[in-house]
Amino acid sequence: MTAPSQIDLFNTVDATWAPYVFHTDENWLIREGAGGGQRVSATTLLSGAQGYQISTAVKKMVSLGQTPLFMIRNTDAKLDAELHGLNYDIVDPVVILIAKTKELLRTAPNQVQAVQTIDTPNENVKNIWASGGINQGRLNVMARVKAPKTIINTGEMGVAFAAAFNGVAMVHAVEVASSHRRKGVANALMYKAFQWAKEQNCMWVSVLTVRENIPARTLYENLGMVEAAAYHYRRENLI
Repeated sequence: MTAPSQIDLFNTVDATWAPYVFHTDENWLIREGAGGGQRVSATTLLSGAQGYQISTAVKKMVSLGQTPLFMIRNTDAKLDAELHGLNYDIVDPVVILIAKTKELLRTAPNQVQAVQTIDTPNENVKNIWASGGINQGRLNVMARVKAPKTIINTGEMGVAFAAAFNGVAMVHAVEVASSHRRKGVANALMYKAFQWAKEQNCMWVSVLTVRENIPARTLYENLGMVEAAAYHYRRENLI
């Protein structure tokens, strides 16, 4: 069973956490985020791109009303160095972790209560996400996803979003209400996501998180997930 490549994982991110529109300009893939946050508003080089003009991407992002923001993968070392020279700072390094679905299902958590999957966010879900900074713009991101998807909910305790693409189920927006943290809620949400992944015939489950988010990384690593790809953003330092 071949693990997803880094390119596969980046494509899965785009399919399961959807920008408003993808634009291409010369050798750039420019995401129009419509207020959905950095992940859906960043620009990347198209695969295999050789020549490029940073100014072309900047001009397009500005025309969309977006702050110029570049997503840098491990294949983008030259671009990374050039942006550094142009006073673009590193922002929010991110790690993508994966594991085989069948291995993740081997150890069931102590269920905190019945965990359900729902199609659209109810008021409990919206309130929990809002408490974690997941606003309407990010709710719109989830609504735009065309891939098979679900919302995983434990009443007023916690919520997560999952979508499936090319044999990988990616889990996003895991949020536990502050009064219910450290009670196994996140583990219960993730296990339900693993079950859903199996139902979707996904052989792999993936998550992504900011590298500095130690609690989230510890949760995923304790479940058996390992780092498979990484990226960071570059944003102009205007100070």
